Amino acid sequence: MKRDACFALTAYVFLFVLSFILSINLGLGKAESIHDPSSSLLYLRRGLMVIAALAIPWFTKRQPLSAFGWKLSLKWVFISVGVGILVGLGNKGGFNPKEPVAIALALFHTFATEIFFRGYIFKSLETWLKGSWSPILLSSLLYGLSYLTVYPIWHQSLAGNIAFVFLFTALGVLFAYSYKKSGSFFVPWMIHFFGVLKYGSLF
Repeated sequence: MKRDACFALTAYVFLFVLSFILSINLGLGKAESIHDPSSSLLYLRRGLMVIAALAIPWFTKRQPLSAFGWKLSLKWVFISVGVGILVGLGNKGGFNPKEPVAIALALFHTFATEIFFRGYIFKSLETWLKGSWSPILLSSLLYGLSYLTVYPIWHQSLAGNIAFVFLFTALGVLFAYSYKKSGSFFVPWMIHFFGVLKYGSLF
């Protein structure tokens, strides 16, 4: 296994175990799952994701921030917004787009998730796994499994757990594929951001 992938998978396991303990065992995930701005876990979990995604590549190989891909064409702006809204229309939860605090939390949540799972995990697995689809599928499965540390999802039935893992794995494939295709981190971030807004609250 390549060193980059080893570091990435180690970081994933550490965050998974820590998140499970804090969210499920200690019950801190109740407030986090409803996007309560006072939830300490909401900030801690995502803050650690950002730190891991930015710090580990820099300390291990001096990777610059530009490696994540920050260019964005107008074509991909339209694609990202359009696909994100379509995803969001099917989202029964999410963040209320009429509340500025919720918008800020949605930006932070989606940035942290995408920089960790796509910008770091996916890109690291690309250095180890051959082909385009292997790193996309594995990073997406890891993304789907991470939702077992979300308080209400863990307390579903086994069938519910499997359904949620499958759902978020499928979304992970969408995010990772769009990142691979566009070469821009902004694309999966924008799709994810527009996908977590609760559009039903606008009407």
